[in-house]
Amino acid sequence: MADAPHHGGRRRTRLYALTDGRTTASHTALTMDTTVTSVVSTDACDGLPSEWQAVLSMCTPPNGRAVAEIAARMHMRLTPMILLLGELEDRGLIRHRSPLEEAETTNVHVLMRIRDNLARI
Repeated sequence: MADAPHHGGRRRTRLYALTDGRTTASHTALTMDTTVTSVVSTDACDGLPSEWQAVLSMCTPPNGRAVAEIAARMHMRLTPMILLLGELEDRGLIRHRSPLEEAETTNVHVLMRIRDNLARI
């Protein structure tokens, strides 16, 4: 059986171990634009897998990061990242919110501002 993959000269933990054997998403539906925020300080992460620590350190409050950005920075595909984040959420290490609150999605002015900002990019 092959060893765990190496990344940057460092041994990486297998996804199966990082997600505690989870193969399906948790009860909470995370999407690629969901914002994730850590609820623990980085010094409270000792003993956690290094991948978990990396995710928690990049999701510091108050802003956090989008699921897609976390996956990109961790060089992981989106589905495995959602599984990993589901595990972190179940353990109470992160909190998440949708990018726009439900009331904001019905506000035409907010949607027009988003459209205009995207057009500038």
